[in-house]
Amino acid sequence: MKTSMFRIWTIVTLGLAASMLPAQERRGLEGVWEVSVTVTDCHGTTVRTVRSLQLFHRDGSVIETSNLASRGISEGVWKPVGDRTYDASYWFFRYPPPQGPFASFATIKDTITLDSDDDHFTSSGTVVDREPDGTTLTSCFTHTANRLTDLDEDKDHSQ
Repeated sequence: MKTSMFRIWTIVTLGLAASMLPAQERRGLEGVWEVSVTVTDCHGTTVRTVRSLQLFHRDGSVIETSNLASRGISEGVWKPVGDRTYDASYWFFRYPPPQGPFASFATIKDTITLDSDDDHFTSSGTVVDREPDGTTLTSCFTHTANRLTDLDEDKDHSQ
């Protein structure tokens, strides 16, 4: 009986001690990402390349802005769907240059795979543009992304 009690208290003590150790931070997708986007016609022909910044919040929301003046800020949601895999949906308005009236409302569906280092991801998905007259145009895209942190301040992001 004394041996059993000693084992139980040892296990409880070790469990409490382990729970007090700082947890290893696992960032996952949360944070700010510098993203290179290649948009295609879904048959492999490149339509355009874009650069963007994407911010994935802990609450499951995402905000994105791109280097194109012809589109607004994207707003959306994301969730984990597997080990290091996430789904995201977000939306933005597109405008004809130079910042003319509304041209289309875009819906993005994205599947993201986070690399094992937590500092890079790749993704692919579709963009469906809905024009005011109801017509739609579907494009495909791929992303390659790098996490931005305070440690990256010495990198040149103007390329």
